[in-house]
Amino acid sequence: MSRPGLQFPRTLAAATALLIASPAFAQMGPGGFGGPGGMQPPPPPGAGQEKEEGPAEEAPEEENRPSDLEPLSGYAEQSRRRMQIFELDGYLRLRSDYMHQFFLGQGYYPTSSSGVPQVNYGLPPFPVPLDCPRPITSATITLTAADIPSNCPSKNIGGANLRFRLEPTLNVTDTVRVFAQIDVLDNTIMGSTPDSLAGIEGYNRPVPTSGNPLDVPGVAPSQFVSTTQDPPEVGQNGFVSSIRAKRAWAEIDGEFGSIRFGRMPWHWGRGIFFNSGSCADCDVGTTVDRVMGLTTIYGHQFAAAWDLGAQGPTTQQLSLGRNDPSGYPYDLSQNDDVLQLMASVTRIDNPVTLRERVDRGDIVVNYGAQVVYRQQGNIVTPNQVATTTTVDGPQPQTPTDVGAVTYYGAWSVTPDLWMKVNYKSLTLEFEGIGIFGKIARPGILSATPDTPMTLRQMGWVAAGELRLYRDSLFVGLETGGATGDQAEAPGQYLNYRWRFAQQPAGDNSMNDFHFSPDYHVDEILFRHILGTVTNAIYIKPQASYWFDLGRTRALGLNGSIIYSMAQVPVSTPNNELMYGLEMDVGAGYRNTAEGFYAGFTWGVLWPLGALNRGSELWTSNAADASVAQILRVYLGVKF
Repeated sequence: MSRPGLQFPRTLAAATALLIASPAFAQMGPGGFGGPGGMQPPPPPGAGQEKEEGPAEEAPEEENRPSDLEPLSGYAEQSRRRMQIFELDGYLRLRSDYMHQFFLGQGYYPTSSSGVPQVNYGLPPFPVPLDCPRPITSATITLTAADIPSNCPSKNIGGANLRFRLEPTLNVTDTVRVFAQIDVLDNTIMGSTPDSLAGIEGYNRPVPTSGNPLDVPGVAPSQFVSTTQDPPEVGQNGFVSSIRAKRAWAEIDGEFGSIRFGRMPWHWGRGIFFNSGSCADCDVGTTVDRVMGLTTIYGHQFAAAWDLGAQGPTTQQLSLGRNDPSGYPYDLSQNDDVLQLMASVTRIDNPVTLRERVDRGDIVVNYGAQVVYRQQGNIVTPNQVATTTTVDGPQPQTPTDVGAVTYYGAWSVTPDLWMKVNYKSLTLEFEGIGIFGKIARPGILSATPDTPMTLRQMGWVAAGELRLYRDSLFVGLETGGATGDQAEAPGQYLNYRWRFAQQPAGDNSMNDFHFSPDYHVDEILFRHILGTVTNAIYIKPQASYWFDLGRTRALGLNGSIIYSMAQVPVSTPNNELMYGLEMDVGAGYRNTAEGFYAGFTWGVLWPLGALNRGSELWTSNAADASVAQILRVYLGVKF
């Protein structure tokens, strides 16, 4: 379950305190107007008492003061370095998944019923193991029903992945901070980079004829005789580097608020769309290049931001006569940029104040509203730079056109409302979001690329939680939904990240909304098979109980049931309404003092009619969806 609540960086509280506090007047020390704290210094002993007249005392000779007692002169940038503390947060996690029959017992299906195989095959809902038979692809062979692979005798896939996340903070002063997020071995499958995969730097590595870096021979002649794991490197033994710098941004607090700029996380409301991905089991996260200002007025936080979205082709992406990826980059067009503006207002109590008010029996209502405007004028398709062959080899020509500029005319408005109510042991929370806009020339998004397309997408979540027995028992109910679209993607997996569904001719509206993949509802259907909540409505009762083991240790048991159905049945494999029923149960252990946590989850999905392959639509290889299961084990250390 995604962590509830609207998450803002902790510096907002400091900015709030600066804003609502009374302005302090300048104070001068001894020798000025008043002494320390702006008060007059007390008189020296005996001051103000009359003395008997007598001969004047001889003034003492001025003593020579040692030079080492002279006050030191200030050094450069002394005020800026009042405080410089380096903080390091993060976690190390290991997750192991064992998935049983995620392809729901369904195999491949050719798009032609004439018996001649074609390139476009209907795929199972989820990738099948490589041990499964593949369909015949020769165009000279006539297929029969017996030749078409249906189910697979090998039903299981599994593995473990690792991530080491570092989140350093550099406190330049008490009001200026720099943050970063760096992932080491980001979701790297354990055992996926043996020294048999690819050679390392310094070895004579031939160029792969296939263009795939994984086809390069490694140090070990085979996986069986490999002796070590190499770090993942792009172009050598993988497609993702072993170290990935994902975010870097700064926050500056001032008298009237704070300013933030850089590549930073974006979290709003319950996190159903804008989700920072900060949970221990998250994978992606919403990252935005942004310049933002925040302030607080009458207990409400106001924020406005200018986001630099997709910029189109740059000089680092196109070879303009010379390849210099490390030089000063230039954006080659302003009209193809995605402009995004954000404005929000929220009322959020800090955790201490919230707890105090709840303990007094107050009804505490936190809420917020956010509006995002997005616009793009043109799109640019980069062209291949022409070359000429000379005695010195291929020489790039100076291009006159680096891309085909096409009018796009896209705009959208995304309102997002959030509210959370706390009363004693009861918590109620709601978030609703919509995306409304228009694309003048949608291009590949539609079968009629020059016909304007409208955007009408909506998603929502309502959740309630009751805490009982001294906050040991949690009972909750959650329901949510996301609009769907009649556009289908034949020949592709159901997961929205692996498919592209073009709007059919005559359909000039794109309505499918996608939750953030880091908003976890279940363990099988939405998280893996569909990829996220989309074209669906679900109802989820859940409960958990934590046993206090003392000394910041606890052991918890949890369980949930998720019933889901489609918003638009025509986009399901069987054009039906009901997706299925899923049950997830698990246990977890945590030690907050040492930062260690561990646990396991077992999930079962019973598919219903929407995931079947009925004989009316699937003239060959019709099959009902089979039960899928998952067993997850996780270990982690948070610091």
